Parts: sequence; C-alpha cells; structure tokens
Amino acid sequence: DIDECAIGTHNCSTAETCYNIQGSFRCLSFECPSNYRKVSDMRCERISCFNYLDCQNTPVRITYYQLNFQTNIVVPAHIFRIGPSPAYAGDNIILTITKGNEESYFSTRRLNSYTGIVYLQRQVKEPKDFLLDVEMKLWRQGTYTTFLAKIYIFITAHAY
Repeated sequence: DIDECAIGTHNCSTAETCYNIQGSFRCLSFECPSNYRKVSDMRCERISCFNYLDCQNTPVRITYYQLNFQTNIVVPAHIFRIGPSPAYAGDNIILTITKGNEESYFSTRRLNSYTGIVYLQRQVKEPKDFLLDVEMKLWRQGTYTTFLAKIYIFITAHAY
C-alpha cells in the first residue's frame, strides 16, 4: 500500500481531507449542517435549539470517523464502540443506525446500559464504501440527549 495522502499524489481538493485506504485513497469532506459549528476537524456542535423537542431530537454533537477493513474480515466483527464519556450510574443509551445500512450489513448491540457497539453482521464480498449514521440517545437524569456518529467504512480487497 502506498500512502497517496502522505506523499501528495492524491487529487483531493483543498476543501477535502485525504484518507488513505488499502491500495487507494478517498477524498472526504466534513461539513457541519446549519445551526452547527465546527469545533475540531471531525466534530460539529449544535449552536442552539428552538424548543424542548428540537433539543431532544437534534444531535448535540456530530462526530465523523473513518474505518478501513478488508473483505476477509471475520464476521460478526465489532467495528465501533460508542458511549458517553464520562458515564454515570443511571445512564441509559439507545443505539440506532439511521442511515447507510439499507443492505443490513451492520447492526448494533448494547454491551451494558451505557456502552454499545456497531458490528458487521454479514460478509462484504467485494470492496465497498459505506457511510453509516449511528445515533446514540442518552437518557440521563430525566432527559434524552442525542449524539450522531457519521462513520465512513471502507471495505477493501484483502492483500494476499
């Protein structure tokens, strides 16, 4: 694998981030939706919400992640772990894949009341890119707070 991102042989625009994958690269763009501000390269935080329901239902934080796996990965494979930090006694989470799982390659499971995982539940036979939206609703002290993980998953051909 040649790291095109490190040696500068990629064709990503200045608005994009180069991400190296096995045998290639991807140009990724991380934009914050309106009413969110960029607080780091990979994180957006909500500026305000209009009412109680809006606060409950829109993510307080959106974080981008990139993962790279080969087609020969053994399933089921835990690929992503999510939970509040810090976690408190009485916390409870609900995990949902809200976008990007139309072919049901992925699923979620709670490990305990404050930690969940996203796992690959069936083999991806050919190289394929996914963008999953994984929503974590945190129930803490009588209110729900929503967090959104946008996970780029690149399944590449396995190296022999």
